[in-house]
Amino acid sequence: MLSFEPNIVIVDDKKDEVIGLLENYRDEGIGTKFYNASIFDGDDKPQEPFSGVNLIFLDLYYSSDFDVELCTSWIEKLIPENSFYVLVIWSKDTDHAGEVLDELKDINRVPYLPLVIQKGEKFKNLDNTWNFEKLSDFIQNEIDKHAALEELSIWKKSINNSSNLIIGHLADPLLQNSLDSKLQKIILGHGGKTYISDDKHEQKREILFEALDDVLISNSKSQRPDTVISEDNKTQLYNTLNVPVAEVDSKLNSWFHFKLLKFPLCQTSVKPGVISTFKESSKRGSLLKKIYGDLIIDENIKTYLKKQLIKSNLLGSNTKIIDVVLLLSRPCDIAQGKYGRNLKLISGVKIVNPDRKENERKELKTGNKFDSIKLFDHLHFNEEENDVALIFDYRYIFSVPEDIYLSCFENIKVFNKDLLSELQVEYSSYSSRLGITQII
Repeated sequence: MLSFEPNIVIVDDKKDEVIGLLENYRDEGIGTKFYNASIFDGDDKPQEPFSGVNLIFLDLYYSSDFDVELCTSWIEKLIPENSFYVLVIWSKDTDHAGEVLDELKDINRVPYLPLVIQKGEKFKNLDNTWNFEKLSDFIQNEIDKHAALEELSIWKKSINNSSNLIIGHLADPLLQNSLDSKLQKIILGHGGKTYISDDKHEQKREILFEALDDVLISNSKSQRPDTVISEDNKTQLYNTLNVPVAEVDSKLNSWFHFKLLKFPLCQTSVKPGVISTFKESSKRGSLLKKIYGDLIIDENIKTYLKKQLIKSNLLGSNTKIIDVVLLLSRPCDIAQGKYGRNLKLISGVKIVNPDRKENERKELKTGNKFDSIKLFDHLHFNEEENDVALIFDYRYIFSVPEDIYLSCFENIKVFNKDLLSELQVEYSSYSSRLGITQII
């Protein structure tokens, strides 16, 4: 069923105090939702977080006593982790606002903009009623001080417009009975003949959504509103004459490297660009690691990673070097089952918490780089492994049958198709170079 979600949520235990605020936003055509937070006869929290909530009003008292977890548990149920939202703490007593914000940090739901507003005379009319129009104008003015948000909102609107157009075309009301067949054609067109079956449901969903993602990217550009750039953004955001060197954001960097799939990754499907570790618990996996892994015994790798090896061998060091492989077979071959009996893999290493230089870019400490080595640095795998480097060597290519691959490797990440294509092109260039005949 299609979901219909609010953009603004108000959490309070007295609806009569905020009904005017709800009506003020609804009159502007904005979707709002009120939750009665009373611990005696309040509403249930939503089962799943909302995807489109950008503004939350939060009262701090739902009984005579303050309980920080009661407050933050509402935010936890309303907002996904690490999502953007503006939080308005609107309460008669705001002394505990700092505790709430500290707790939100612990549960990875820090608001982009926290506004602490006390319910007092500032936002009241002469007849002692609330002036909600004045309150909403004040909040909007505070948001408008962050001019770059306007550009992100324009981008978000183009994405929403594009997705609605795509769904509108697929779900043509005059051809309702053809919706299933259209989506099935997309699955087989992008997944290949190996998906002509009555099973593999999760894999088929992933293929369908990835195909729709591609269409979305292609069409969102045409849906960008023709909006004049504000003077603030001309002089600030888009003035790139003197850009300060910012700290490397490994999580953001990883968004441009990996497909952000939900964990755990499916271990029973062959996925182009997947990065895996050897299953050493498997006798065959341990043997494959001995034959095709252990890159650090190679002289070139040993020279290149000398400083990392020294660091990883220090007592108490948190630097770890782990053997990995990357599935390099062509996506079209995998989709159509044309990769033959074997899958092509390239060996590499994953360095967790590597030894870094003290310069602005925190570069990896390495020796001489060889032309067969490919480095991906400043990556984020998860909260425990948030500083990772990946290194592959084009000299170490091998292949194994599909059943052995599935039984001997554990999937940990998947490169996006652009990075995979870059690796395939560079490997092709490296492997097809002509040798030099020297005169003797």
